Amino acid sequence: MSKYISNEQIKTLANQVISLTSANKYREVVKILKPLLDTKCPFIKLDLLGKEIGRAGTSQPQKFFKSFDEIIDYNAMGGFVIVGQALIPFLEKDFEAVMQRSREYIIKGNEWYVCDIIGERSLGQALVDYFDKTCSWLKKFLQDENKWVKRSTGIAVHFFSKRVLDEPVKTEKLLMLIEPYIEEKQRDIVKGIGWGLKTIGRHHPDILVKFLKKQIQVKKNISKLMIRKALTYLDKDNKLAIQKNV
Repeated sequence: MSKYISNEQIKTLANQVISLTSANKYREVVKILKPLLDTKCPFIKLDLLGKEIGRAGTSQPQKFFKSFDEIIDYNAMGGFVIVGQALIPFLEKDFEAVMQRSREYIIKGNEWYVCDIIGERSLGQALVDYFDKTCSWLKKFLQDENKWVKRSTGIAVHFFSKRVLDEPVKTEKLLMLIEPYIEEKQRDIVKGIGWGLKTIGRHHPDILVKFLKKQIQVKKNISKLMIRKALTYLDKDNKLAIQKNV
């Protein structure tokens, strides 16, 4: 059913979630979402559902956060998509709460795909819309003891880098944010940071090449996996110049 669910059905479902949440019936929210969460549903539909719920919920943040907690506790992949998207409208007035919950949900999910789902939604959009505030949070995330929270920074950088193509100064600031962790060895974190570097390389190859050449000169233990990901979109000459010095 969910594979063929229409946008109108999604909006009807969103209205049911909104009504139940407003009435403090948080557990009922999961019950009506269960058929959707228990089957495969395109992310584009789940994102639409999250957007509809989030837009309606900003006037009652505490109620909707309780609903989000219930959805997350159900631990279905689709639930993380819905909530990750639904958190975005709350960034304007409840920024700190969104960042805190994003971290909590990543830890609860305890899977790479949960980290990436949240990183590409609430965290990534926060970086696009509230760059400086989000960078401060991502700096703390990189210092977190949880590997998925650390990885999420790279995913947020990836999202920013494919959405914001004309602000090279901000891109350079993101590279400086990542720089202390360029010798990271934990594989899941390396993949996340590498993904962010790869996307920067796609849209700002000159900035990335300059950054990588400097890092290679001063650091001797950069992960080969991270370098391989970072070089994905660079031209042959720059790839060879960097690879021979790693």
